Order: sequence, then C-alpha cells, then structure tokens
Amino acid sequence: MLMYNDIGTGTPIVLLHGLGSKKEAWAPQHDLAQHYRLIMPDLRGHGETVLEEDLTIKNFALDVIQLLESLHIPSAFICGLSLGGIVAQEIYKQRPAMVKGLILSNTTAYIPVFFGSQIMSATQQLIHDDQELMEHIVSTALYDQSFKEEARKAFQIRDSYLDAAKASIGINYLPVLTGIQKPVLLIGSSHDNVTPTMNLYFMRNFMWGAKTVILEKTGHLSNIEKKDLFNQTIKEFLDDMPA
Repeated sequence: MLMYNDIGTGTPIVLLHGLGSKKEAWAPQHDLAQHYRLIMPDLRGHGETVLEEDLTIKNFALDVIQLLESLHIPSAFICGLSLGGIVAQEIYKQRPAMVKGLILSNTTAYIPVFFGSQIMSATQQLIHDDQELMEHIVSTALYDQSFKEEARKAFQIRDSYLDAAKASIGINYLPVLTGIQKPVLLIGSSHDNVTPTMNLYFMRNFMWGAKTVILEKTGHLSNIEKKDLFNQTIKEFLDDMPA
C-alpha cells in the first residue's frame, strides 16, 4: 500500500510527484484543500512507501488506482508533475473511467530510448553521492535559485532512484493522447531544462481542446517556484468544469 496524505473535502484531486520526489513536494498546493480533496501518495520506491520492487510506469499507475479503490473514490482529477505526469497518462490508459480530467505539468508523453539512455548515463556518474545528486537535481530544476531550500524538501534520494528513473525510458503515450475524451490542462514553464516547453506543444498537437498554460521565468518545479499562479491555474481549470 502506498503511503499518502489526504486533506480537504470536495472534488478529489490526486497529486503525483516527480522522480526522486515525495508527497511533501505538494506542500505549496495545500491551500487548494480549502476547495478540493487532495490525495498525495508516495509512489512505490519513493518517500515513505516501503514497496520498491518492480518499478514500472504500469505498476506506479496500478498502485494509485488501487489506492483510490481502497478510499472508495470512483473518479478523480489526476494531476502529475514530471514523472507524475507520465504516471497520470498511464492511469488514464488503464482506467479512463476513473479519470475526471488530467492536469499534466512539466512532463512529456514520449521518451525515446536513445535520449533516455543518455540521461541515465549522466545520472549514474552522480548516483554515488546523494548530496551531489540532490544539488544537481535542485539546481537543474529551478530557474529562480532562491527556491533551493524549498526544492530540497521535496526530494528524497533512495536506493531505488535509478530503477525508478529507468521506468520511463521508451514510453510513448502519444497514441493514448489522441483518444482522451476528458478535460486536459497542460502546464509548462518557460525555462524548464528537464522537460522543455516543446514537449508540451508536441503533446498539445495530439489533444485538440487541451488548455495550455506557460509559466514565465519558471523552471521544472513550477508548483514550487510559482505556487500561487500554479494553484490559481488549477482552480480556474476546475471551476470551468460543468457541475
């Protein structure tokens, strides 16, 4: 079972963190609990979740589906950042009826094997030193480096980090995107060095009608750097949903 935080009441939103991150990464979004029920799990191999075998995107998604079933939540909005956004797409692929809508932030739908392998090779050179890896992640993920302390609190480097990183290599959800019949919000950042905005625009080409928002002077961790604007964007998107 996944460890998770569950706060607020109302329409449920599942918030899925990124690679090497944890549920506490969504602390800047806790204000949204005034309006919605926020379910924030630690994916397997992350945070306080003990389970760390079979780290695949399919299993990440299945774990979340099973969590929602255990909480008797038949459907929810699924919001994912980075790796969490990839997992969100897999949840839709597995259980479209469980998804009220998708909020895909600073993420992608396609990671070619060659490109993913290059990233893994660079990461393996840093994995021997957790502190060095943490600083690399934080510095790369931020446009405004004054948010470093907040960013560090969002991450927890575990032994399962590399296996979790490998999970997304070769994924391709572009065929899934073309069939999505639910509301979609795409959030990108002008200075995202991890998943550049071209990923967002590429995804949008496969989803006519998807709402697109670019946060200016912002890096990969948009929910931290632009907390208020990020939250406002989500609220406006959900407020536009039919009752």
